Amino acid sequence: MARYRQRFLRCPRMFILGFMFILGFCTYSILSFFYNEEYFPRREEPYRERSENILPRIGANASTNAANAAFVKTTVAKAAVANTASEECRCVKCKEDDICGGLWHGKHYPNTPTDDEIAQKQIHVVVSHCLKPLFWIKQRLQARSYWPPASFHVISKCNRTVKGVPEMATVERLPNVGRCDHSYAHYITTVLAQKIPKEQEKNSMVLFLKDEMSQKNFHHASGGWTSFERMARNAFSDNGFGCGVAIRGPRSAYRHTEDLFKFRLGRYNRKADKYDDEGVERDGVKFKSAYKNLGAYYRSFDGPPPPSMVQVCYGGIFAASVSNILDIDQATWERLEQILTRGNNIEESHFAERSWASLLARPLPPFQLQALQELGHNGKSS
Repeated sequence: MARYRQRFLRCPRMFILGFMFILGFCTYSILSFFYNEEYFPRREEPYRERSENILPRIGANASTNAANAAFVKTTVAKAAVANTASEECRCVKCKEDDICGGLWHGKHYPNTPTDDEIAQKQIHVVVSHCLKPLFWIKQRLQARSYWPPASFHVISKCNRTVKGVPEMATVERLPNVGRCDHSYAHYITTVLAQKIPKEQEKNSMVLFLKDEMSQKNFHHASGGWTSFERMARNAFSDNGFGCGVAIRGPRSAYRHTEDLFKFRLGRYNRKADKYDDEGVERDGVKFKSAYKNLGAYYRSFDGPPPPSMVQVCYGGIFAASVSNILDIDQATWERLEQILTRGNNIEESHFAERSWASLLARPLPPFQLQALQELGHNGKSS
C-alpha cells in the first residue's frame, strides 16, 4: 500500500486530474438535480426569452420533421386583409406602411378602428380570479371610456372573496385547475353564448384578463403590459386579436410554427416549494404532460392548421373578436377545456399560453408572411 502511495505522490498530475474528475462529477450531479428547462431550454427547443424569437431571413436552415412540416403547411383560407390588392409590403417595422408597418411587433393591422368607431362596438370582459382585488379593471376601462362594458364575468378558482367586482358582474366559482387558460376555455364553451346575442356577434370582442396586470406580474425579458386601448384596436382590426404584451426591441410577435411547436417543459420551478423532488405539485398532479411538445398538444384538440408563421402572445392577457372565437368549432373548444382540467399547474397551461394567438388571430396572407422574413431585419424601425 505504501508503495502505491509513494507512486501517487510522485505524480501530482494524476492527483490534480483525479480531483478535477471528482469535482466535475459532483457539479454535474447538482446541476442535473436542479435542471429546469423553463430557464435552461434545450438548444433545439425555442423559448420565449431567447434570441430564437428573432425570425431568420429566408433561406435560413432549420431542421424539420416531415410530419411536422406537412402539418404546418401554410393555410390562408381565412386570411382576408383589406386594401392589399398590390400584395406588397414596404416595411414591417415602420409607420409609413399602413398594411404591414406594424407586423413585426404586432402593433398595428389594417382597418384599425378609431375611438369613435370602438365606442359603437360591444366590449365583454372575463376575468380569471384567484387572489387579487379587481378595482383596477374598472379604473382602466373608465380611463378609455370603455365603461360600462356590455358584460363582466368573473371566474374565481381559489375559494377567496372577490373584492372590487363591479355590481353588474356575474361571478362563477370553479375548481382550481388549468389556471387562467382553463377559465378562458370554459367561458368560451359555456358563458359566451349567454352574454352575447347573435345579432351582436360581429360587433363584439372579449377582453380576457387575469386578476393582476402589474409590472410585478410581468415575467418577460423585454417589453411590458400594453393598454386596453391597443388590445381593443387590434381585436377590432383585420387581425381580430390583440395581445396584452407590448413587445419591444429585436424580438418579433411572430414565430415560425415548426419551431414553436417544438417547445416543451421538463419541469417548472418558479415556485419550487410547491413541488416535490419529482416535479409533482402538492395536489398530487405531476407537472409534465403526456404530450411530447406543443405541436402534439395542439393536434390533440384538433386545432385549425396554422400558417407557416403565427403570432405568439405570452402573459395570458389578450382580446379577441367574437367572430374569430366562433370561427373555431365548439367541439375544439370543448376538447381544449377538458385537456386543461388535469391539475392546477400543468404543462398544458404553458402550451395553451403559447397557442391562444395561433387559434384566435387571423392568419396572415402569403405576401405578409414573406415580408416578415425578407424585411424583418432590414425594415425601418419606428
